[in-house]
Amino acid sequence: MKYLKTAQYVPGKGEAWMYYELDDQMTVQRYCTHIPMTGESEHVANPIIKQLFRPETMQPSTEEEFLEHWRLAPGAMG
Repeated sequence: MKYLKTAQYVPGKGEAWMYYELDDQMTVQRYCTHIPMTGESEHVANPIIKQLFRPETMQPSTEEEFLEHWRLAPGAMG
């Protein structure tokens, strides 16, 4: 697996960080979003969008970082 992250500003909430888990063909397996300023987290176990737009502009991440944020989302498991 490969892991990438990116951030986007959300008015009134600050930076929203998106963490992506990808297979070796760069297909999105699952992703999660975390907004540190508000503590909001969301995870998507079976995303509709399977290909990232311009993944080369994203930052590398790790499995540990991904799982740390994945587990923050309500109802998240493993």
